[in-house]
Amino acid sequence: MSKETDFKFYSQTVGAENGISAGFDLQSGDWQATQDITKYKDAAKRDRDEQEYYGIKESGYRKMATIPDIVAIKILQEHNLDLHSPEFMQDPNNMKRLKTILMTEYRDLLVNT
Repeated sequence: MSKETDFKFYSQTVGAENGISAGFDLQSGDWQATQDITKYKDAAKRDRDEQEYYGIKESGYRKMATIPDIVAIKILQEHNLDLHSPEFMQDPNNMKRLKTILMTEYRDLLVNT
């Protein structure tokens, strides 16, 4: 893909170094998006280790996973689950499906099951 059709997505919370790199081939119509998720996997492992050391908090919600944007996009494409939708959390079936997907395809991102 040519350089003039390459672009990056990032925000104030996810800087360019952790953002999504994408490219679009104008001739073929093919596109590609990548993101280094190593830091996200490391963060999930740290969360699991802390929880193992300190124990599980008894009150409030527990963190299920650390999900990078590129994984959320892939889940949307392959499983038709829009994690960024405001209505996502209102349907308990969405959380069940997400948990199954994470356990089978993205185990390194899980904190709690």
